[in-house]
Amino acid sequence: MKAWHRIALLLFAIGWGANHFVSLLLMYRDRLALDPAAPAILLGIYALGLVPGLILSGPLSDRYGRRAIVLPGAVIALAASALLGAGGDSFVLLLAGRLVYGVGCGAVMNPGAVWVLEESGDVAGGGGARRATIALSAGFGFGPLLSGVLAQYAPAPTLLPYAVHVVVLAAAIAIAATAPGGRRSPTSQPGPLLRIGLDATNRGAFLAGIAPMAPFVFAFPAIAFAALPAMLGSDALGSAPIAYIGVLAAITLAAGVLAQPVTRRFAPIPAARVGLAIGAAGCALGAAAVAWHVVPLLVASAAILGAGYGVCMTAGLRRVELIARAETRGGLTGLYYVLAYIGMAAPWLLALATRSALTGPQSLLVVAALAVLAAFGLRA
Repeated sequence: MKAWHRIALLLFAIGWGANHFVSLLLMYRDRLALDPAAPAILLGIYALGLVPGLILSGPLSDRYGRRAIVLPGAVIALAASALLGAGGDSFVLLLAGRLVYGVGCGAVMNPGAVWVLEESGDVAGGGGARRATIALSAGFGFGPLLSGVLAQYAPAPTLLPYAVHVVVLAAAIAIAATAPGGRRSPTSQPGPLLRIGLDATNRGAFLAGIAPMAPFVFAFPAIAFAALPAMLGSDALGSAPIAYIGVLAAITLAAGVLAQPVTRRFAPIPAARVGLAIGAAGCALGAAAVAWHVVPLLVASAAILGAGYGVCMTAGLRRVELIARAETRGGLTGLYYVLAYIGMAAPWLLALATRSALTGPQSLLVVAALAVLAAFGLRA
């Protein structure tokens, strides 16, 4: 097994644990008789841990090596997944587990993706970025699918999904620990610990060519499997709503994986424009699905939004790889991920919009228009 395979397997397992919670939210809401706002809090607390994990792990891995941050971060995520499995009947324990998982996930996802890039010297033209995106996306999609089915049909729905994940993640950690590389870079120099790597040589390229696109990276899938089902209403989810959301998430992220060949045909900026245009089309189709209450369009919209996510994610990682200095690549990649995760607030923002002057379809068309504007605004 090649080095990048071992690290990619860990990214897959980490992505699984980060996203399978989405398909379990309906179960927790009913089981714990939660307030309608509580699921949003459970999702948001994860981001609260994720952001410092992303921001700190990059510069620390630039200083001490990817391995020194990725493996301990994965152990933290493993402990958090076990806590979530044990705390299925306690909202407080669920909050704590999600917060800690966010920290561990951020500590793995950022330097882990960079580690894959650095071990992908056998491919050119953004192959390393595609590998990292595919690994994470596969985990993001498979996790909700399997856990949704287990929670819907298997016994011990609050425990079994986490037990399976703990076993997979523990195996992935053991395998990743055998991967070569990931040591401290010989070019690493003493200096401030929190070095993002944004300076006069790349600031303009980052702000003009990456930042406008980044929030749409995770906004597109979040809209697909969180905002659209909520706008259509619970009746649209049929008799197995937990499994339905899991399938929807799997379709979204599978489309992100299948869209990867598109990124081979374009440089990062044109690829990002293509991804934003695809995502805008997905939002427009989602608006039609909600306006006409046509459930099959929800599935088609999820696939298109997922494709937009996959192209944008890879284009952003590739662009960061090109403009970052080797000794601060982790820091700049972390900043990109933080901006991307801002998009996870999209379902909440859309809910606020629909409570004021806009309808659901109108708010989705606004997102589509913003994506098109961002595509036109990107500059190398």
